Amino acid sequence: MREINRLAWQRLNVIAAINGDVVGRTILGIFYFTILMPFGLASSLLSDPLRKKSPKAEWLERPPVPNDLESAREQG
Repeated sequence: MREINRLAWQRLNVIAAINGDVVGRTILGIFYFTILMPFGLASSLLSDPLRKKSPKAEWLERPPVPNDLESAREQG
């Protein structure tokens, strides 16, 4: 009887491992295609992190920096 139980337990472990692998991959696939992929597509279509599409000049406008010694000391 012990041999039958041991054999049944081993086969159940193999079936459970295969089932867990399939379910895990399915859940990860659903997560990827419903959450990560749409977010990535939306962020790549709606953003321009390198500012390539900007029709302005090459330089970004910056506020002028004072040239006196006191403001240089306040920089830290």
